Amino acid sequence: MRVIAVVLFCHFLAAFTALGMPLFLPRMMVSLGGSESDYLIGLMFIVPTLCTAFSAPWWGRFADKYGKKTSLLRAQFGLGLGFLLSGFADSVPMFALGLMVQGVCGGTMAASNAYLSRFYQGKALASNLNLTQSSARLALVSAPVILGFFSHIDDPLTLYRLLALLPLMAFGLCLFLPRDNAEGSVKISSVARQSVAVNEATTPGFSQVLWLQFFFCFSMVVTFPYFLPYSEQLGVNSDALSGFYYSLPHLVYLLFSFNIKSLSMPAKLQSQIGFSLLCLACVGQFLLVNSVGLLIFRVLFGFGMLLIFNGLHLIVSRQIQQRDAGLSFGRFDAWGKWAGVAAGICASSAIQVTGLNFPFLLAALSCGCALVGLVLFYKEVEQDVDPIKE
Repeated sequence: MRVIAVVLFCHFLAAFTALGMPLFLPRMMVSLGGSESDYLIGLMFIVPTLCTAFSAPWWGRFADKYGKKTSLLRAQFGLGLGFLLSGFADSVPMFALGLMVQGVCGGTMAASNAYLSRFYQGKALASNLNLTQSSARLALVSAPVILGFFSHIDDPLTLYRLLALLPLMAFGLCLFLPRDNAEGSVKISSVARQSVAVNEATTPGFSQVLWLQFFFCFSMVVTFPYFLPYSEQLGVNSDALSGFYYSLPHLVYLLFSFNIKSLSMPAKLQSQIGFSLLCLACVGQFLLVNSVGLLIFRVLFGFGMLLIFNGLHLIVSRQIQQRDAGLSFGRFDAWGKWAGVAAGICASSAIQVTGLNFPFLLAALSCGCALVGLVLFYKEVEQDVDPIKE
């Protein structure tokens, strides 16, 4: 079986585990004798994200020093261990400890991308980064629905114990992946070495890419926490229909992500159009007074996501250097997590003094900042590198 197929399947197992349960945190708190207060639930929600934001760069250095496969195995095993600890918790502090382990020892997205960078470069790497995002989006759409059928059991923490088996299964499968250390690594062609040297000399700093990642993730996440009450405010009375509107952008991404790689538009232009569409979609949702038009703006939101992801992945693939790919992907992931933490805090603070639609205005402003950065500070250098040959 091809390396990419194994990595994607294992990443889906991990993403299904990590992204499926946060929606049901209120039930977990009740089963542990805790409170259903927004404060406690919100705190538990950001614990894994905050821990990943702190630890991701460190694990990136670990991957560069000890091997990308080793780091991928570590991430899968760490996620499984964190879920086991939460599943067997008998108090809120023990449950939080499991979430901390999940965040500190997880990071399967960055670990998977760093491992793939040993086999692919340039557009081939960007295409595979789109595929890892597709597996995450598929998990985000499917996991809450599937797990929702089992969330009313007497002991909902049982779900954590069962879900721990998925990353542990992925750990077992990843054991058979090719090694990437000095002894068993693939060899970089002379053409790839020359291209990397050109990249080092001519492309803009990686910090610019990190800021684009931050603004993009902030724009997406700030609209998520209160989407259900927002849709109810617009007159959407069905939870199922609200869930459909919520997941619609991710469905758009899944439908078109496999074809976006054939788009010949420059990465910078893709990102600019994507941020413009996302900004327009967020402004539209901010101004809505009823559900008429919500479908159009959610689809527009999805196409914005699609173009931004593809554009950013192309930009990142030209910035990545083999010697520090783990650290680069770790930092890229960490900035996305920090954006998520900031977005959650801003959203919860904003609705206290404004309204449920205000997070969409914050998202639009964040898109505007990204557009300014792209126009004024990012200078694109077209550079294509062939996949690394075994």
